[in-house]
Amino acid sequence: MGKKLKITILIEDENGEALVSRESEREVPYIEEIEREGFRSAFHELETAILESRKEASDEIVSKYLEMASEKKLNRSRR
Repeated sequence: MGKKLKITILIEDENGEALVSRESEREVPYIEEIEREGFRSAFHELETAILESRKEASDEIVSKYLEMASEKKLNRSRR
């Protein structure tokens, strides 16, 4: 079992209030595991965790933000 990597993406308005946010977590190897498994293997595991976590968080945040923009536009056109 490794340590936990957290990536948080937050989109705020001009007042600093959160409009949408998303957090993604992955396990990453302990330093001892890096020494035991070797640098290349542990680095690959770390890099994969970071890339997957970032992609998950960014894909979802973009989707949520565009959905909010779409709803706002729809509400304006109904008036």
